[in-house]
Amino acid sequence: MSVNQYSVLVGDPQPGSVHGPHGKPPHYLVPVNAAGSQYQIAINIESDVGDSQVLYSIQNDFQPPNAALLMALAQGMNPITVQGDPAIDYIRSRSAGKPIVTLAQMQLLPLPSEGNSGDLNNAVVELLNQATSDPNGLIYAFGGQYTDGTGIHETHMNQGNPGSDHSDENGIWNDGAVLFYLPGSSKWTAIFIAFQGQSWNTDDNGNPI
Repeated sequence: MSVNQYSVLVGDPQPGSVHGPHGKPPHYLVPVNAAGSQYQIAINIESDVGDSQVLYSIQNDFQPPNAALLMALAQGMNPITVQGDPAIDYIRSRSAGKPIVTLAQMQLLPLPSEGNSGDLNNAVVELLNQATSDPNGLIYAFGGQYTDGTGIHETHMNQGNPGSDHSDENGIWNDGAVLFYLPGSSKWTAIFIAFQGQSWNTDDNGNPI
């Protein structure tokens, strides 16, 4: 299987806020204006105990595998049905002959009790500030659509989940990520998020080998 209606949301990001459902790690919610409609992006910003502890990589001066294809997408919700660009796969996507992200590039987000747990939250806020200060700044959020189509979540690696723990979301070319594009400086920045328990060695169905 895979995440619900894998898509990329493209639009004008707005200042967001932290939302923490009871008993669950909080997410940073980013409002996005696109083609006369408002959407929302949910980004994991805090680790939880066990195998759900967050790994993340922020890549400044990121080079998308096909930037021209991304820039040609219409603002709003863009369903992706192909296995390849513009879909994202942490293991299979390549840019300039190299993986777009590797496990070695990931850093562990500490638990709140261990300090520095706000690192990812602060990074998201900083990138949002940069994007909103550029009149034409855009956000590209890859993941699964909300069931009502008003937003994107699962903006993290969506394969390699073991056993019954989110294994129904496993799939190739169905990973989440958040990209910022600043036309004023032609700069791309990417946020990649995964979890400790996920395998980076998966079969053609996205299941751990």
